[in-house]
Amino acid sequence: MVNKSKSAKGTFSRRDALSRAMQGGALALTGMSMSAVPQARAQSDTDNDHSVAVNGEYESVPLRKDAIRVTAVQSPIRAADASNPQPVITENLNLMIDLIDAANGFPGPQDLICFHEQPIMGWNPWTRVEALKVAIDVPGPETDALGAKAKEYGCYIAFGTYARNANWPGHLLLNGILIGPDGTVVAEHWKQHNVRLRPDWTMFTTSVYDVYDQFVEMYGQDAVLPVARTDIGNLSLLISPYDPDIHRAITLKGMEIGIRFSSGGFNAVDSQSSSLFNQNYTITVNQSVSPDQPGFPAYSGSGGTSIYGPFGREVAMANSVHEEFVTATIPISEFRKNFRIPDIPMALVMPVYQKYDPPFDPGLQQEYIPEDPQDAARYFNEKRKW
Repeated sequence: MVNKSKSAKGTFSRRDALSRAMQGGALALTGMSMSAVPQARAQSDTDNDHSVAVNGEYESVPLRKDAIRVTAVQSPIRAADASNPQPVITENLNLMIDLIDAANGFPGPQDLICFHEQPIMGWNPWTRVEALKVAIDVPGPETDALGAKAKEYGCYIAFGTYARNANWPGHLLLNGILIGPDGTVVAEHWKQHNVRLRPDWTMFTTSVYDVYDQFVEMYGQDAVLPVARTDIGNLSLLISPYDPDIHRAITLKGMEIGIRFSSGGFNAVDSQSSSLFNQNYTITVNQSVSPDQPGFPAYSGSGGTSIYGPFGREVAMANSVHEEFVTATIPISEFRKNFRIPDIPMALVMPVYQKYDPPFDPGLQQEYIPEDPQDAARYFNEKRKW
């Protein structure tokens, strides 16, 4: 059931988990809107099918409780060996399962448990071919194992991951995954945009922007900036740092909680500003000190896992750079009653936005997929317009 929310109102062993077979068939989306997972759209759909708030009202489903318990898990990152990835992937998955058990233990039952950007395969400067070997299928054995724990505790589990997709052969995706209390993948949100930060090294994962026309043709406009409308709130899974316009646009579609995944490369002010300017909740999960991460110092930008609320108010913050739970209670029902969609003076900003020409055109990876960070830098530098 999909409602309109008005801003003025309102024990399962690890061995058993790892042995579960890959899920088959369609994904169950109980208790959620049907736009949570990108799916091929019907022929009758139009390019204007996005669910933007109208008169302050946005789509939602009924909440299962007035306040939710949230834990952001600041855990280590450890890269798998691309030539033999399964041993480390299994160890990393075991650690996630242990931490899910622990988070639901002494701290009490959780409604949402969030991990960082790469808890399953870790990260190294792999080539695309190597990264595809460590990437996971969604759904697959890893999401099945995590789904068993989500079902055991009746909670949602969110994390970032490299992912493969049979509909996008050769493309390496860096997506946010949300597993629901029924044990199924209920949202897979693509990274919307790769910020090109260095002229000699850049990301080669395929974002929505990189294959924009094909993405919209397959999934429709609404999937470009998605919101998972769940019974614990409207969630968006974000792996697009330094992109405030994206976060503002998703807020206009009703995002109540933004879950941001990082692995050593985020800015706390960027996260806090999202809640300051959009008046919603932002959960940012970063890695802890990681002594077993090959090729990098143990610290490598660790710590800073945080939960911010409206006006950029700090709700909870990691006390250290070490492995830690950052836990908070979010009064989601009260928030929904008082939440106001941002008041944007569209007449002032749209003429500028419409005239602005970005340095990179969309769809550049529809014609070529870079092989590694250096090749990506070369390719995008050649395509740069200014």
